[in-house]
Amino acid sequence: MHHAGGSAVSFLPLRSVFPDHWRVLATELPGRGSSIGEPACSGMAEAVSWLLPAVRAEINGPYAVVGHSMGALVACELVRELEAAGTPPVLLGISASPAPHLSGRDGRYRNLRTRDQLVRFLKDLGGTPDEVFEQPDLMDYLIEILRSDLAVLESYERSAGFAVSVPIAVYYGERDAAAHREIVEPWSEYSTASTTVTSWPGGHFYLFDHAETFGARLAHDVREAAAARVPHRETVWD
Repeated sequence: MHHAGGSAVSFLPLRSVFPDHWRVLATELPGRGSSIGEPACSGMAEAVSWLLPAVRAEINGPYAVVGHSMGALVACELVRELEAAGTPPVLLGISASPAPHLSGRDGRYRNLRTRDQLVRFLKDLGGTPDEVFEQPDLMDYLIEILRSDLAVLESYERSAGFAVSVPIAVYYGERDAAAHREIVEPWSEYSTASTTVTSWPGGHFYLFDHAETFGARLAHDVREAAAARVPHRETVWD
């Protein structure tokens, strides 16, 4: 599940780092990529409703759901629906995202209205090649997508007292001001199984700078979760 302003293409750098026998599916919300003509989602419920039937159609064995940044919150809500449907994943992977009750608590998304503010947000976050900012048409397209995705985040309100029953694996960059240790650690409150937390050097898009080690760690976590559920809650720091 991609970050705000992202798409399935965002994950191309990771396509070769997972085991050869894995089937990797990068999802994307409407308004970009293969669904560029579709209207953007107006909120989290609509985003999950868009993704749910597509994901369920692909389930034919053990699987994991992983989301980066905004995609982590989408992934969490999606897993809730998949559990309710009786088809839970073996693992929920959370990358570069505050725990749901801490997402957007500083009101940062409400201050992103103008084009200049959104461009500055992208530059501060990192992960967008410098040459993209020099292409006005491409920036117009990206800003439109980012604005709609931030509206999903701004309107997101977590349901009180929920937790998934699958293990959660949390990943973050040690220099990520948007998802630092203190606000990713509370993801442990959202699973009745186990939670592991792993960090890498880098900022918000650390996973692309450390693709091989990230892929190896995720593969390890998926295999561990598939092998057995941990019967008690624990948070393990690496």
